[in-house]
Amino acid sequence: MQVLSEKIANIETKVRELALKMERLQQENAALAEENRRLTDELAAVEKRVGELNSTLAQRQHNEKIEGAQDAGMSKKLRKEIDQYIKEIDQCIDWLQNA
Repeated sequence: MQVLSEKIANIETKVRELALKMERLQQENAALAEENRRLTDELAAVEKRVGELNSTLAQRQHNEKIEGAQDAGMSKKLRKEIDQYIKEIDQCIDWLQNA
């Protein structure tokens, strides 16, 4: 009879230990779930910021292309004007030498 009561006591002890272990695991699970939620929120915020920065970068690159094209057009125009002035100066030099 005592053997049976010892086995029952042993089973009760193991059930209590198992219940404590289950409680610790549930607490750990809750903490990990909270950390996971927090990290998910952080990741979403970082991804949003990356998207904003990519958009800003694309806009700036687009603006630089436009400005580059405008600068190239302006350079060509200025080059033509300078060439015209050089021709006029050469003509003036020729007139002065022939006069």
